[in-house]
Amino acid sequence: MYNEYLSFAIELGKEAGRFLLPRAGKAGGQTLKAAKDFVTEMDLQVEALIIGRIQAKYPDHRIFSEEAGVIGSVSEFEWVIDPIDGTINYSIGVPQYGVSIALTYKGDPIVGVISLPGLNETYWASKGGGAFKDGEPIRVRDVSLAESFVSHSDFAKDGNKEANTQRLELLAKIVNDVYRVRIIGTAAVTLAYIAAGRWDAALYMSPAFYDIAAGQLLVTEAGGVMAAAGPYTMFGQKQVASGLQNLLGGSK
Repeated sequence: MYNEYLSFAIELGKEAGRFLLPRAGKAGGQTLKAAKDFVTEMDLQVEALIIGRIQAKYPDHRIFSEEAGVIGSVSEFEWVIDPIDGTINYSIGVPQYGVSIALTYKGDPIVGVISLPGLNETYWASKGGGAFKDGEPIRVRDVSLAESFVSHSDFAKDGNKEANTQRLELLAKIVNDVYRVRIIGTAAVTLAYIAAGRWDAALYMSPAFYDIAAGQLLVTEAGGVMAAAGPYTMFGQKQVASGLQNLLGGSK
């Protein structure tokens, strides 16, 4: 049903990844966004590439991108973009970063692509069509909470002490009940890993939609869930998600 949009998004994600890869570790000038956050020249250049391709192909569609904000008038179709998720990793040559592209219809993701050029991997999903890594179907793992790898969102970019204290409290609540906790600073890679059965769940505090739009579709199409655990937004396979809800509380 969404094949045309999906094929376009896959090729666009791969093109953006090819554009980024040669400059990994040398991303150019930086502009400070917050106390511990910045945007690089490459964020802006690859964002312009993606937006330009979408506008040429689907001029009536709205676009929401991390750096550029909202582009276009009201439309039931909206492209949600994070041009480089994991900018800090990318800027210092750590390969865990990604391009995240989703198409939503009335706010609901129907197509999602995550390109991980540093790892030479591309993930994609369409609503009702399953999830794939480089053309091969993927599924979440089936393990218990005690066997699980759980991702914790990164600490506050602006150095917010209250938010960081809450993150430390979250760690204390889960660390003894899971197998390992992982923090890599990119929701795109984390959610792709969960969909592929490498990790099992992720917890976020009020995540930005451009960070998780493509990834949430990947996870749910791979057999996982998006749910609430206390004040946290959670993505993961069902057994681990249920265990985390027991530890942290159910729906908000």
